[in-house]
Amino acid sequence: MRHETVSAAVGALLLSLAAAGPASAQADPFGALYAPPGGGAPARDASSGRSGATSVSGAVGRSYANSETGGAVSLAQLDMMPADLPALPVALDGGATRYLKNRPKIAVPGYTIGFIQAASASAYGAGAGLERNGRATKVATRLVGLTDQMAQDLADEAHADLVRQLEAAGFEVLDLGALQVSERMRNLPRYAQPVGGQGVIDSRATKAWVAYGPRALPPIKGYAFEQGLGAVAASGALLTFGKASQELDAVIVNPRLMIDYVDMESSGRRTFSGSASVDADLRFAIHPLSRIDFVWGNDHGGAMPGWFTTKGASSPQPFGILAQTADRSDSVAMHNALVTVGVNSVYRQSLVFDAEVSPRRYSALARAAYRGFNAALVAEIRKARGA
Repeated sequence: MRHETVSAAVGALLLSLAAAGPASAQADPFGALYAPPGGGAPARDASSGRSGATSVSGAVGRSYANSETGGAVSLAQLDMMPADLPALPVALDGGATRYLKNRPKIAVPGYTIGFIQAASASAYGAGAGLERNGRATKVATRLVGLTDQMAQDLADEAHADLVRQLEAAGFEVLDLGALQVSERMRNLPRYAQPVGGQGVIDSRATKAWVAYGPRALPPIKGYAFEQGLGAVAASGALLTFGKASQELDAVIVNPRLMIDYVDMESSGRRTFSGSASVDADLRFAIHPLSRIDFVWGNDHGGAMPGWFTTKGASSPQPFGILAQTADRSDSVAMHNALVTVGVNSVYRQSLVFDAEVSPRRYSALARAAYRGFNAALVAEIRKARGA
């Protein structure tokens, strides 16, 4: 199960968003129209068929506290939409790309694909006559419908697709057996299972993710979207890559692709305003945290690193719904009573939503994302090698 694979930090955040409560999403009244004929069992990648919103806004001020949802879509309808989508256009910015031509072969010892699975943002307003009685709002979401098996399958597919695209472009790519010839590559530190992380990676939004690698090539330590001290492991792996590149006569390539599901905006913390707001919109995207690292090992075994970064890419294609699961907001009446008698009080609005996806549509968009990401990398390698 998913909570058996995520880190303690991510597990805690996911659990905090999973409080029980009545969901505001409703069953699609026309859902039966999309059911399998003859009363057969639903497809393995079928959704719950519910209907819901595509955006939510929370706002508080001196005399109000409200929230509203926008857009309306049915998961049952999304299940019927095309699952074969064109590759997502991705632009890469590179550094030290000249190293890509210094070895004839290419080795891809890993492919990290991370899926953001929880996100929250908050805002606070004080001042404007409310110095002692501020207003705060928070919107939290968690991804529902992506299973461990789906995520793992997509990691396998992403790696295989990159190898396939490189070979189609005429490059010699070392297979798993060839990688195992190198003792350094065999002993490369890897995680035994998918690894989780979290951080403020979108302006004021905190997001949590789980990173997967291909089943045959688990995530490499230091190259799995680690934050803080966890990223230090990359320096040790870099030295290993330099030696292995020399031995295998290959450039080592390590892609990291982060998939996002929600765009969150916050008014932040303001001390001269009595209002605050948070907005959340479902949006499938390649997150700018995505990058590709490559290493050329010179004739002395030195590790010469290069990289590609991206500003990200997004798709307007629908893929899921927002369904409210909890409202943990303070009592407005109690807050106003405290203010009236002169007691300092901060009113807190807190809303929790499931972001439930159509597994079929989400997987289709994930495939469009890694195909576009891989195609951009192959094009850059061709350019660096004068092809």
